Amino acid sequence: MNKKQLLNQIRNLGDAQCEQLGVSAPFKGQGGLKAVEAWLGDAMLLDENGEALILENIFAEGDPAEVTLYAGMPAKEEAEQTTEEAVEVAPEADMEAMIKRSVQSAMGKSARLALPRTGEVTVTSHAKKSDQFGTGRDQHMAGQWIGAKLLNIPSAQKWWNNNGIKAQNEGTNSAGGFLVPDPLQDAIIRVRQEAGTCRAVAQTYPMSSDTLNVPTFTSGSTVAYPNEGGAISESSAVWGSANLVSVKRACLMKWSNELAGDSAGLFDLAGVLSEYMGEALAVEEDRCFIQGDGTASFGSVTGLKNKAHSFVTGAGDTWAELTLANLVATVGTLGDKYHRRASWIMSRQFFSQVVLRVMAGAGGNTIDSLGVGATGSQLLGYPVFFSDQAPTATAVDIDSCYFGDWSGSVVFGDRTGIDIATSEHINFAEDQVNIRATSRYDIQVHDGSGFVALATATS
Repeated sequence: MNKKQLLNQIRNLGDAQCEQLGVSAPFKGQGGLKAVEAWLGDAMLLDENGEALILENIFAEGDPAEVTLYAGMPAKEEAEQTTEEAVEVAPEADMEAMIKRSVQSAMGKSARLALPRTGEVTVTSHAKKSDQFGTGRDQHMAGQWIGAKLLNIPSAQKWWNNNGIKAQNEGTNSAGGFLVPDPLQDAIIRVRQEAGTCRAVAQTYPMSSDTLNVPTFTSGSTVAYPNEGGAISESSAVWGSANLVSVKRACLMKWSNELAGDSAGLFDLAGVLSEYMGEALAVEEDRCFIQGDGTASFGSVTGLKNKAHSFVTGAGDTWAELTLANLVATVGTLGDKYHRRASWIMSRQFFSQVVLRVMAGAGGNTIDSLGVGATGSQLLGYPVFFSDQAPTATAVDIDSCYFGDWSGSVVFGDRTGIDIATSEHINFAEDQVNIRATSRYDIQVHDGSGFVALATATS
């Protein structure tokens, strides 16, 4: 490709090509290297291998013969256009036809020309889109990324090189995993947030390093009553600190190589992987948040169950004996300053076996007041969050549910996004690939005064 041919193409880009390349309009300036670089800004033209073109070579003195033309023209026509002078003397009609043919060929073969592909990404699967993806296009792109980067499928690699966002090719699989592209990561995060409780209620902080000290408010300044002309007693807010230390968590799933062999299989794999990984990560977050005992098996997290806290003892040692008065007492035990943002955390089993029973028994209820209507689940005017990491069956002397201000009592430190890696060796004989997702974070329940538990009595 010589300078003249490059300039002809970038001066005739359409709106779609400009948008995908990341420029506001086709190139209109003088045909010099600096002008083209200024027009590109942060965008770049890529060669047939997906790497940045060296524009200095194309604009070098006497260069054209040293740079291969990928315009898709017949060899005879290509030879006739190897110098700037030959292009300039071409008849106007032939010139227009050559430009049109060159640009159309270029846009249709972006991997060869290193110019952006026209139009939107085409979804070739007719499978139903998974709910966690915003669009079918997002799920298709995620599936092709999995095929290209994780499974090394040639057709998917070709598709991704032609359509992918190359700035997101971070990491190497052999070094521990790829940082996934936005559509796939968004889908996993959406499932994780919907399936889990901790992220929905805790105060979340991004971590730029493996550790982060978060200031926590303990108490405020006090009001003094000075006499006339007397000094005001000094007081200051009291602050604590929650020390977040990120720990890596990982989950693993298997997938048949045969199922991932075509576009439809990759489309489905993207949906299954995001659902499975998102839910697995959410369950583990809630397990640490609620049941954590501070040991390595919980990522050193001390959860609600094992953090020192207040509790109300119920009327009996089984759920069947708990009363509405016990739930009311639980709300009343929490300090007033925590009520503004308070909510319940319990399992759906506890909600159905205890909450709905005592509320229905009180009489005079509507569907909404029972907490199962359009307004969402509520109890005594406070929202209810569900997690099956809270007790799901009655037992003697257990914290059956929790009520508190979680954003003021719990901090969540998020160190990284989602990393995914694969291995075809573990289940080689079964022709299955293992897919691993990892996430690094920490949870600190720093204020045991910020929540109360309702417990069954001892036997």
